[in-house]
Amino acid sequence: MSPPPSQPTSRWPVRPLTDDDWDEFVALDSHAFGSTMPEEAITADRALHRGARSIGVHDGTTLAGIATAYSYDISVPGGSSPAAAITWVGVLPTHRRQGVLRALMTSQLRSVHEAGREPLAILWASEPQIYGRFGYGLATRGLSMTVPRDPRALLTTVVSDPSLRLRLVDAADWKITAGVYDAVASVRPGMPARDELWWGQAVQDIPGMREGRSELRCVVAEDDGGVRAYARYRTKQSFDDGFGSGVVSVREVMGVDPAALASLYRYLFDLDLMGSTELWHRPVDDPLMSWLQNTRRAKPILGDALYVRLVDLDRALRGRSYATAVDAVLEVSDEICPWNAGRWRLTGGPDGSTCERTEDPADIALAVVDLGAVYLGGTTLTELALAGRVEERQPGSVAAAATAFAHSPAPWCPAVF
Repeated sequence: MSPPPSQPTSRWPVRPLTDDDWDEFVALDSHAFGSTMPEEAITADRALHRGARSIGVHDGTTLAGIATAYSYDISVPGGSSPAAAITWVGVLPTHRRQGVLRALMTSQLRSVHEAGREPLAILWASEPQIYGRFGYGLATRGLSMTVPRDPRALLTTVVSDPSLRLRLVDAADWKITAGVYDAVASVRPGMPARDELWWGQAVQDIPGMREGRSELRCVVAEDDGGVRAYARYRTKQSFDDGFGSGVVSVREVMGVDPAALASLYRYLFDLDLMGSTELWHRPVDDPLMSWLQNTRRAKPILGDALYVRLVDLDRALRGRSYATAVDAVLEVSDEICPWNAGRWRLTGGPDGSTCERTEDPADIALAVVDLGAVYLGGTTLTELALAGRVEERQPGSVAAAATAFAHSPAPWCPAVF
């Protein structure tokens, strides 16, 4: 039997927030993040917020801390899983370092567990050092780069398809690109499913947030069978010594095959009057890194992205497939969600798996934060063992489990929430 959930002891009681708390909610977020959103952005976010689960901590009548969870479904190895997408987390500057965040995060995880729908919680971290102590492990990374319009940096001879043609379309027409997104998500873990509401968020174009850039634009690569790739982007014009030196800022580019994707990279890197193309957060195994003649010129930067937290360990591990056969006893420590703590036997492979409590000796010992890091198949158990974060109790068990947990292509989350 699993241990009973522990009850938190905190001076900060947590309660659900409603739409009536919206103005104070937004004001707190502005203080916490040091910025004020345009009114149009606040209005757009409010539509999403009405379907969310928001909680808050009050100090008397003052809202001192907030956190929100959206109901997501994300792609995982072998399928998809419900996930609580954690966002809008903030504490008033006057109430930092007083336990408000811990009260919010522990209460939120307990609520997700008790609701029983989502075995995972996921988030993007404004500060990476914060969320590890609550069990969130770094599960996906991304590459950002600026590609100059320079023959020494542009694409090598890559795959092409003469049947492809490019067409500019309405950037707000998400339906024309939804099929490409879904196809990519079906093979790459970490991508959230998009319904009409979330597609609206993905293509929104708020003038007050353009920062001098153009309206959002969209180009598709298609053949007689339909759209095979798309890119949404903006441009910002400037001239340097009389020559066009503008910047192309790419919001999202995806393709279902190499030829279609390459055709859009060529387009984005060769727009007239532009001097460079900014690409933020591409997959770590994006073929672009093999296509660029000189990757140094693009100065790629590796960044952290999606963090994953196993809320219900057994359901989460049963909810994905494994690259090879696995039979391992995992001894997991989890102070925040004690129902996860203990020894679990994971058995399975490409066609499914089981995960049950056991009294058998452990093959591998690790914390839940590290299990979250390896869950999508990007971070490996081997690298965590080399860092001293994973203990191998049975010789050879880490290498075998690392092979089973791995996934190709690499996980990637293109949406910040």
